[in-house]
Amino acid sequence: MAFKGVPLPQTALDRLTQGAPALALADLGDVAGLEPGRPLRLLDPAGEVVASAVADPENGVVHIFARQALRALDAAFFRGRADAALALRRTLGLVDGVSAYRLVNGEGDGLPGLWVDVYGRFAVLSAASGGLLPLARLLAAAVREATGVAGVVLKVRGKDPQDRSLKDEVVGEKPPEKLVVEELGVPYEVHLLGSLNVGLFCDMREHRRGIRRFVDGRRVLNTFAYTGALSVASARAGAAAVTSVDLSGGVLAWARENFRLSGLSPDDPRWRFEVSDVRRFLEKQQRAGASYDTIILDPPTVSAARASQWSMKKDYPDLIALCTRLLPPEGGLLWVSANTRKGPDVVRHVQEGLRRAGRAGAVLELGGLPPDFPTPADWPESRYLEVCQLHVGPL
Repeated sequence: MAFKGVPLPQTALDRLTQGAPALALADLGDVAGLEPGRPLRLLDPAGEVVASAVADPENGVVHIFARQALRALDAAFFRGRADAALALRRTLGLVDGVSAYRLVNGEGDGLPGLWVDVYGRFAVLSAASGGLLPLARLLAAAVREATGVAGVVLKVRGKDPQDRSLKDEVVGEKPPEKLVVEELGVPYEVHLLGSLNVGLFCDMREHRRGIRRFVDGRRVLNTFAYTGALSVASARAGAAAVTSVDLSGGVLAWARENFRLSGLSPDDPRWRFEVSDVRRFLEKQQRAGASYDTIILDPPTVSAARASQWSMKKDYPDLIALCTRLLPPEGGLLWVSANTRKGPDVVRHVQEGLRRAGRAGAVLELGGLPPDFPTPADWPESRYLEVCQLHVGPL
């Protein structure tokens, strides 16, 4: 598809100059009928090309692929971007053929609207919309050539990451339904076909690596445990006991398998798996007089499940306050994560939660994305993840 020239109004040009990796279609003037995936040349008032972009009307934006005129968005272009992304991950020591890592992080690797995660011999490529699939196919081929992975699963990001009705495409060999990969030498089971969430979030790698200092010898409660990666990391790091809570029995069965893969018997009484709404579980534990030394809060941004409707933006402070009541009277640790793209930063959630609980707290550590999730220096909105470890003082 040929490039189409689009003159930029001054407000859009200013936003581009500030480093925006995408511009809103509504800010570009008369662009009605712009086809999904259409390559664009964005023009300044003098008619000079200031950027090359791709239309994504499904998300109401155009993605900026370069801040100059590109000859084509073709196989050679995507192979160049894939090679550069791979070179960085080699520098980081992540490329070993068996481990999980992010190879392409959207705008941080010059490919906005496209993300690639490698899981051993296979990769998953997510596109922001169906209109980007032709470009995603070119990138998938480039990833196979650059990395030597056997196959790449293509997915379109929908509104519900657990929607299994979304149809995958596979470029190359189809992966098995269940695959075991490694992270820092620790085995985890992943499911690359179907849901967007495959069972292991690579953006939490460094936090799992450093969890020992917050859990060693301690009784740990992991809420919204999902497939138990943080629970496994805690158990391996010397936790005295780990309780994993999630609303889904299916993902907790998956968590039990992850324990087995690490040589940790899921039937060991030190490792509990509780199928429950997190808030109800916490309230029940409070009534029972239970306590935990370290509580992990790693919730989804939103959940529309009938049994457990949840919104981080409005419900998080109350949940943090409730967790403080399950810490020992002498104090304990909270491990709290937040997606700042969808709401306040994590410290503001923590501040409000402590205020509601009437407890004092001290931040021990703040962290974010790992190095294989690069983000543009001039666009902090890309840095969506924040994790806070804090000590909650005595009553």
